[in-house]
Amino acid sequence: MLAKREELSIAGYSLVHCHGCFDIVHPGHIQHLKFAAAQGDRLVVSVTADEFVNKGTDRPMFGHNLRAENIAALEFVEWVCIHHQETAVDLLDQIKPDIYIKGAEYAQKRDPRFDQEREVVELNGGRVVFSSGDIVFSSSAIVDSIRNSSRSDPGVGQIKALSNQNDFSSSRVAQMLERAKGKRVLVVGETILDTYVQCQWPEIAEEHPILSLRPTSSKQYDGGAAIIAKHLHSLGASVTLATPVCSEEWIERVEHDGVQVFPIETKTELPEKIRYLVGREKVVKLDCTNRINLEQQQRSALINAISEEKFDAIVLADFGLGMLSDGFVKHVVESTKGRVECIVGDVSGTRSELLSMIGFDILCPCESEIRFAMRDQHSTLEDVARRFQEHNKVRWLFVTLGQGGVMMLDESGHIVRLPALSNDPVDVLGCGDALLVGVSLSLLGGLNIVESGYVGSLTAAIEGASLGNVPVSNSQLLSKAQQLAAMYAHELSSEEAFQVIEKADSSRC
Repeated sequence: MLAKREELSIAGYSLVHCHGCFDIVHPGHIQHLKFAAAQGDRLVVSVTADEFVNKGTDRPMFGHNLRAENIAALEFVEWVCIHHQETAVDLLDQIKPDIYIKGAEYAQKRDPRFDQEREVVELNGGRVVFSSGDIVFSSSAIVDSIRNSSRSDPGVGQIKALSNQNDFSSSRVAQMLERAKGKRVLVVGETILDTYVQCQWPEIAEEHPILSLRPTSSKQYDGGAAIIAKHLHSLGASVTLATPVCSEEWIERVEHDGVQVFPIETKTELPEKIRYLVGREKVVKLDCTNRINLEQQQRSALINAISEEKFDAIVLADFGLGMLSDGFVKHVVESTKGRVECIVGDVSGTRSELLSMIGFDILCPCESEIRFAMRDQHSTLEDVARRFQEHNKVRWLFVTLGQGGVMMLDESGHIVRLPALSNDPVDVLGCGDALLVGVSLSLLGGLNIVESGYVGSLTAAIEGASLGNVPVSNSQLLSKAQQLAAMYAHELSSEEAFQVIEKADSSRC
């Protein structure tokens, strides 16, 4: 930093300096720093190191590295350094800024620490300038608001405890997405069209006491195996979808969206489930699905195609329509075991082939599905899950519990529970598929089982916030991770004092 200062002096450029905690960068900070940047040629911001932040229990919420990176992301900030002292006095004495910017509130109040800073600045020929204070926010008030809202969520303490041994930070999620980017994933399963019909408020028919609905609009979404494939593509994987389909138009549309389709010829129209809604409440569901029976020749052709291609992961999604019955799952596993990093399975409903999914790396059934498969409605879920894991020889088992979150079993049968990360979902349809995708990509991207469960829960929470099956994107996942980091505050490790974070063009004087 001192070398940078000397270069500026030689070139005749003025240096402006701001100092603070910047725990949560809010509009007041932005205006303050923009004002500062306009007062001279170059702006340096020093961020108070974690050990010298004196704002109460569990502050700062974010480690100094992350706080510094947030400030460095602002285009009008030239340099950022982390300052490991209680005040900026020594730093000001070393870099001798031409202008030292403080908030408008310091113009009226007496603060001994600021008095010392001001004295040093002026002794070195600089001057203190106060920003306008037109936009005033309090980081502490914002933090208190976040904490007050999070205290009503019983899962906060559980997540925070788990974060002591696991990394739930948004940077960790970003690293995982980068590692998983381009991974080749094959999704095998039935596609189901999910149609949502919005209706006016229901009435009782005049001729008979039956519900009378008047549709006003409708929208169709790709569900079943197709939405799993779309989630994976949206999050960066290279995806092939093997599914029974008879519509060339549908194939073209899905491939236009980035998913390669391996069509399995069928004369049956795509299965459809129609849901009639009033507002966001589903009042009637029509199940317009038929059983899909593949011929032996088709099964053999698909298995041969799978064997010839190189995939990093295979997802077998059984929606109970018959495609994965009659030993087909076993043949797929036998032909790919040891050749792919991860074999993933999921089922929907009691007509599926859950007990046939033996030797999988990941399975994500819900509680009712696993109890039905094991014919046990009375034992504890932990006992049922462990017996199922042993029976199916599953490496990692994720049992979804709706608003109860997810229960995870690792290779040794050790159980960890994660709370649901959405208290009021708009639509739970597809949340299980989203969790499956988040978990699978995370394990491919190098996360451990708990971190993978956390990312899966994030993905499910995002999916549940929208009506219908909408693919979750990278930006949504990172944004959700950043949002929750404000509650769970996973701090980064310390760095040396005077570490300077520079922009790509900051080498100029």
